[in-house]
Amino acid sequence: MEQVTIRDIARKCKVGVSTVSRAMNNHPDINPETKEMILKVIAESNYVPNNSARNLKRSNAKAIAILVKGMDNMFFNNMISVIEEVVRKKKYACIIERVEEKANEVDSAIEIVKEKRLRGIIFLGGNFTHPHEKMAQIPVPYVISTIGAVSDGGKPCASVSVDDYRESYKMVDYLCGLGHRRIAIITACEDDISIGRLRLNAYRQALLDHGIPYDPDLVFHMTRTTRILSPQGTR
Repeated sequence: MEQVTIRDIARKCKVGVSTVSRAMNNHPDINPETKEMILKVIAESNYVPNNSARNLKRSNAKAIAILVKGMDNMFFNNMISVIEEVVRKKKYACIIERVEEKANEVDSAIEIVKEKRLRGIIFLGGNFTHPHEKMAQIPVPYVISTIGAVSDGGKPCASVSVDDYRESYKMVDYLCGLGHRRIAIITACEDDISIGRLRLNAYRQALLDHGIPYDPDLVFHMTRTTRILSPQGTR
């Protein structure tokens, strides 16, 4: 029988891994009913915590965590492989943590640092802005990758990213320059407030600059449950 993992428990309880960890460690920052539900699922599942993870938590290990928001993003796979290779060459351990889509990656980072005594964090994916006082609670150096992030006070965070707005604009501008007027875009979920929103805004601005009316029927949004849906909701 396959060993039950903390991710299995989180999936059954429909909560994040960090929430399960808080319940197991009797952390005060958790709803009592949620905690009771999680502990019940743990007992019913015969879950046994991973000893190596516990040892890492208790030791002053040289470890860096990669917090990934959007594990199904194939673009991240190569990035993770390269990061792991470089981290190990530097004689550090590399811990990969998945952040649930609706979870706050900064809250997850703060909790993981407490659990595993990290030396640093690399964020892959996530939101553009976070409260400055919240970012300040991360007690280790961190780098935000794939998005250029700032705190809500306008203070920049250390980041390595592509200018998604500019590159999206350039693509649409190029097609407009060739004389095309019906240009479709496949973009992120409608509630996306990060990279997908930037790319869509640039698409609309490029059309506007070329005098082309915005046509919502040419915008195709991804969804959480299917690959691509048209604006009318048909596959």
